[in-house]
Amino acid sequence: MNHEIVGGIINSLPIEKMVAAPLIATIKAQSQMSHMLAQFVQDVGLDQNGNVRMVTMKYNENTVDASGKAAFEERYIQAPFLALTGIPNLAIEDVNIAFDLEVTTAEEDVAKNNVDSTVSTEYKSIWSPVTAKFSGNVSHSSQQTRKTDTRAKYSFNVNARKQGTPEGLMRIIDAVTNAAATPTKEKKKSNLIEEAKTPAK
Repeated sequence: MNHEIVGGIINSLPIEKMVAAPLIATIKAQSQMSHMLAQFVQDVGLDQNGNVRMVTMKYNENTVDASGKAAFEERYIQAPFLALTGIPNLAIEDVNIAFDLEVTTAEEDVAKNNVDSTVSTEYKSIWSPVTAKFSGNVSHSSQQTRKTDTRAKYSFNVNARKQGTPEGLMRIIDAVTNAAATPTKEKKKSNLIEEAKTPAK
């Protein structure tokens, strides 16, 4: 194998760009996913006034009045919508870059008839009427041919998985849930559907 050819092919490859490009693309993808999470919380979790979108549920609770008679009383309870839905929190965990290069060189001799030489002679005897003529052709040529076969495979794999709700956001959701989860007789209005905005695409 001609090592000069192999070395020239390898040196001509933009190795730094080949390694850096998928890493930079991964960072940009992670940035976009974080931006989409922020957009999701803004559009789905908060209303136009910045208030937490609350889901209001009404139910009947069995009670007993002063006379001992059973009755039903309406109760209202609320919970933040973010506590009831999944948070689209994705994070890239693995980036694998693979590059395989195979260079095969071969030299072979190919015979070709390119140069022709002609030799001829004539014999005539002075003692007899016999005459002879001889002629011949000689041809020879060789040509050296070099073949180089280069094969390359370049690939990278990115694995992203859904992460749990961020700790800071989870604490805020828990605090709002604990403050609003106490049943009450007071009527409460849900602000989930009326003011909901269509999430940005």
